[in-house]
Amino acid sequence: MAVVSYAFYRLPYADSYTLVESEQAPLQLGGLEELGRVPGFAVVPFHSSESSSPLLILPDSITVRRLGTAGRQAPATETDAGHEPEPAYAAAFKAFHDAVCGGKLRKLVLARKKQLILRLDCNLADPTAMRELFERACNMYPRLMIMLYSTPQSGTWFVASPEILLDGRGRSLHTVALAGTMPFQEGIVDWSDKNRHEQHIVEEYIEGILGQVSADVLKDGPVTMRAGNLVHLRTDFRFHLDPKLALGQLVSRLHPTPAVCGMPKQEAAAFISENEGFDRRYYSGFAGPVDLQGETHLYVALRCAELYSAADGTVASLYAGGGIVPGSECLSEWLETESKMKTIQYVLQ
Repeated sequence: MAVVSYAFYRLPYADSYTLVESEQAPLQLGGLEELGRVPGFAVVPFHSSESSSPLLILPDSITVRRLGTAGRQAPATETDAGHEPEPAYAAAFKAFHDAVCGGKLRKLVLARKKQLILRLDCNLADPTAMRELFERACNMYPRLMIMLYSTPQSGTWFVASPEILLDGRGRSLHTVALAGTMPFQEGIVDWSDKNRHEQHIVEEYIEGILGQVSADVLKDGPVTMRAGNLVHLRTDFRFHLDPKLALGQLVSRLHPTPAVCGMPKQEAAAFISENEGFDRRYYSGFAGPVDLQGETHLYVALRCAELYSAADGTVASLYAGGGIVPGSECLSEWLETESKMKTIQYVLQ
C-alpha cells in the first residue's frame, strides 16, 4: 500500500498501540461540527488558518500491535536548572501579564517554540521508518497519550499528551480540566494559590459547557496527576451527551479550552493571535481517533513537536506554554515551558 497519511496512537497505560494508514490525503473539514459524521483520525489546529485546517485521516487499514517493553526510560528528575528567559519571551510575558492584571482577561496562555537539529535520518512520511521512535516514546511515558501522525497538509507531528479533550464510546463520554504545573516529587504536592486558581478557571469553563449538553454530569477532583516529570491538577467529568446534539457540536464548544487559550475565550484567542509572535499551527489543537472501532479518544496536542526535513538534517520545532494569571512570574513560567519541552526532547535526542 502506498501510504500518504498515517497516525500512530497509544492510549495511557495500554500495552498495545494502533497504526492508521491511508492511501489518500486526509479529508479537510469545513468546521469542527463535521467531526463524528464519518470515522477517522482527527488532526485539528489551535485555530484554523490557510496553513492549518482541521483534517480527518480516513483509514484504508487499521493495525493493532503489541508494545514491547525494551527501550530507554525518561530521566527520573530534572538535571538542568534552566536559565534566564529569552528577551522575546520576557517581552511577551509582560504583555500577557499586564493584560490579565488589567482585569479584562482572567487568564491567558503564553506559548513559545524552539528548534532542535536531530540525529534522525529517516523518511518522516514513512510509518515503517518512524515506528521505532514512536515505540520509544510509549515506553518512556506509559501514563501519557502518545501520537505520531503525518499528512501532506499538516506535516509530521509528535505528541505526548496528558490532557483528554473528549474520550469515550457512543454518548458516554469523559473529559478533564487539566492545569497547574509543578515538577514531580515523591509525597504530597503543596499546590500554590496561583496553580489552584489557574486550574479552577478551566474547571469552571468545562463544567459550564457540559451543563448545556448533558443532564447527568459526574465531577471528580481536583486531584494531582503525574505526567512524565511533571504533575498537574486534574478534575474529571463523566457524562452522557444529549441525544439532540452531535459529537462535533460538543467539540466545537469545548475547543479551545482555557487550559490552552484563556478566558474569556474569544478575547483571549484574539489577544494570543496578536501578541504571541508565531503561529501555533497544530500545537494546542487536538488529535485522535473519532468513532474508530466504536471509540473516540481526542487529546489536546501538548508536549509536542513538528518534525521536518531541512538541508542540515531533521529539525524539530518544540512547543510548550503556560497559563498566565495575576500571580504568575516570568522566570517560573519560562522554566515551566523548558520542563515541558524536555518531555519530547528526551525522546528525540
